[in-house]
Amino acid sequence: MAYSNPWLKFYWPLSGDVSGISPVTSWFSPNYEINFAGNREIEAKVISETASYGKQLGKITAAVLEMADGEPGEAVDQLRALSEEIERVKSSAIQDSIKTQLNALKETDPDAYKKLLSEIK
Repeated sequence: MAYSNPWLKFYWPLSGDVSGISPVTSWFSPNYEINFAGNREIEAKVISETASYGKQLGKITAAVLEMADGEPGEAVDQLRALSEEIERVKSSAIQDSIKTQLNALKETDPDAYKKLLSEIK
């Protein structure tokens, strides 16, 4: 049995046991973890395709300020348009999800698929 003393181990810089080190590739760009409140896929789609959180907040702020001044104008109209676009993205994402799930059900259990379609009609 060989005697090993962990205190006597010596490694030159950048040599030796590095198994516990994970690479960090984001030193110069910050990473943000976004916790989505609702459906993660829909939220990601809205943020990437419609308006970022900052853009949404900017429109809300402008609209609230217009309403506080008693003169709703372009900002309120833009906020309404943004809301309609977000609802369109949500609806589209839900439809895509349903189609995917129905196709999966059709592939795995054709009888359950037919029964479900007859119940929906």
